[in-house]
Amino acid sequence: MLKQTFIGMITWQDIKMRTASILLASALLCISATQVHAETGSGLPMNQVYRGTIHLPDFNGRDSQYARFKTRITNEMKTGPNFAGHYAIVTVGCGTSCNFSFVGDVATGQVFSFPYGGEEYYMLQLRYGVKDNSVSVKWVENDVCNSDYITWNGNEFTTTGKTVLGAREKCDY
Repeated sequence: MLKQTFIGMITWQDIKMRTASILLASALLCISATQVHAETGSGLPMNQVYRGTIHLPDFNGRDSQYARFKTRITNEMKTGPNFAGHYAIVTVGCGTSCNFSFVGDVATGQVFSFPYGGEEYYMLQLRYGVKDNSVSVKWVENDVCNSDYITWNGNEFTTTGKTVLGAREKCDY
């Protein structure tokens, strides 16, 4: 039989279990905080919304390749971040059910290309959030719905790979 010593209404076994639970919870919080506090190339966290001064692209220098879309990019970035804490995903239409996007860092003004867009990604749809660095992508190709899940690291996207979902109706969110 186990010997239990009582301290008030709590046994030593209760104390051991509670201590183990506290240690486990602390460890999980540390792991979770490390994963959620991903940082970008600028050193800013992607899980906190940037509230500082909005910086616009340098269309005469570093971001000159995006100058053709200056008005659309500038107007969207002025509204503040909508993706990964301090980025703005800017979508531009290119015809019926055609669009492409850019990613603008509202903290630095730097613009990045987006891996999907144009006529080959018919009915392109993006789902993303201001405190998340992942994008769910869906599009129709040859009457088939396709998807990908991409993650932004502050400089580029990584992909899980194209997945065929089935008939084009599967692309309806």
